[in-house]
Amino acid sequence: MRASPTLLAALALLAAGPALAQSSNGAINSLNATNDRLSTRSEIRGIEQRQQFNNNQTRMQIERGDLFRPSAPAAPIVVPGRR
Repeated sequence: MRASPTLLAALALLAAGPALAQSSNGAINSLNATNDRLSTRSEIRGIEQRQQFNNNQTRMQIERGDLFRPSAPAAPIVVPGRR
């Protein structure tokens, strides 16, 4: 007895079912891994930006301190005495 092509195709799909399920599960795992990596990168970028902001703030405070530091008092003027 010869099997119809439709029956053979259906049997092939049934046999491939577990493999198809694993590949779609792998795609989900791959997407989850990609999301995790992007999330980690985002967190690292945020930390780096915060550190850069803090460094810039500190640098500006140092520069302001230099600008508004009182200058050294003027040297006294010494007038030679007359005898």
